[in-house]
Amino acid sequence: MTLSDRPLLRANLTFEVVDDLVGAHARGRLTGQPHTLYAATEVCPLIELMFEATNGRAGPLLETSWLDHMTQTDLRSALLSQQNIWLDGPRRGGFMRTTFNPLVEDDDLQRNRFLMAARSAAEGAGLDKRTAQCLAAALREMESNIHEHSGRSASGILAFQSRPNIFEFVAADSGVGVLATLREAEEFSDLTDHGLAMHAALQENVSRHGRNSGHGGGFRDLFLGLAHLNADLRFRSGDHALLISGPQPELKTARLAQKTPFQGFLAAVRCQPMVPSSATRH
Repeated sequence: MTLSDRPLLRANLTFEVVDDLVGAHARGRLTGQPHTLYAATEVCPLIELMFEATNGRAGPLLETSWLDHMTQTDLRSALLSQQNIWLDGPRRGGFMRTTFNPLVEDDDLQRNRFLMAARSAAEGAGLDKRTAQCLAAALREMESNIHEHSGRSASGILAFQSRPNIFEFVAADSGVGVLATLREAEEFSDLTDHGLAMHAALQENVSRHGRNSGHGGGFRDLFLGLAHLNADLRFRSGDHALLISGPQPELKTARLAQKTPFQGFLAAVRCQPMVPSSATRH
């Protein structure tokens, strides 16, 4: 058996894999035949992969030969189409492009349909009703942030997916990014680090309007909703990722890591009900 005849290895598409694929593509090294096929079983890494070199709706890696094309073909086909909102048959997963104007009343029908499906899917994953409502509200706030701050609101997307005991959701855009947005405020005009900009932007009452301006509450519902859950959070903007993991996730436990540059902003969350033994940190 020659090397080319050997069966390809198979693995799940994780954020670590996304980092590798995006980095290789950015350096022009994602060439030749793949040696591993990655199954996009989770929606958050898939959406981040889609934003590499995006044209405003989808980037080339959504169709890369490194992906196992048998996994979530309906979702990926919808992402490649002109659809602005899509829900799967059982309504356990879906996405909505941020092309619906928050100021147009008729657009609320589509938005509410999507958010109600996300809330129901969160409950189906085992989250209690109040938590599911908080996370749906967080998604709505993330959509508002894209319209208000990205400078390229039509490029944004919200997506969610539910499985037993796991709920994940993501909001992303290919706009100006967090650093450029914060630098519009005089007090942040000297900020030059994408990681520190993300850490600042996730704090309550921090926005491009400055601290304590009445703005900057977009992530309040997110952290309230996650207060009694195990969760993995990943934020991307510029050349950094901000990562938070564990029970009762809080910003004070965040870790920063340098990555291949991401154009815009991404917030991805994977959460599950907390088992009794994990309720207290050690």
